[in-house]
Amino acid sequence: MSTEEDTVQEKKTISLKTSDDEVFELEENVAMEFGTVKAFFGDDGVPRDMMMPIPNVHSKELTRIIDFCTKHLDLKPKAELDEAGKKELRKFYKEYMKEDTTERIMELILAADYLNVNDFLDLLNQTVADRISNKSVEYVRKLFGIESDYTPEEEEALREQYAWAFEGVDEDPAED
Repeated sequence: MSTEEDTVQEKKTISLKTSDDEVFELEENVAMEFGTVKAFFGDDGVPRDMMMPIPNVHSKELTRIIDFCTKHLDLKPKAELDEAGKKELRKFYKEYMKEDTTERIMELILAADYLNVNDFLDLLNQTVADRISNKSVEYVRKLFGIESDYTPEEEEALREQYAWAFEGVDEDPAED
């Protein structure tokens, strides 16, 4: 048996069962990126044949989180070594969330928060912040499904009183 095969056989895995009853086998180093998993198993290590239920996470979101953690674990050590690695990690962050809808990102935020995956949660929150940056109040309300607490008269008075806050706001993006 080769050394590479020995290494593969020695890798510990952790089983996670999602809310839609899918079971995922993760390498321990990836699973330990999840603060919830780390807390569940504690310092005693991972017992064999044990499955951790994650009832608040759907398999679709878990797949995306696992993908992020796997790639992030690969890039993070390089980023700590040199500027080229940092640049590669920043590029990964920039490209990773590009195609996701805001609704999908909100679902991922809930899952990443439940699993306590801080690096991914930071990226998700920054993505939302970037998407609402310099947007109108109406756009942000519509995006998050928020109804105004103000009457039209109260809102108009606030717009007049704080007119400076509404200057230079980007035009709302066209709907799909």
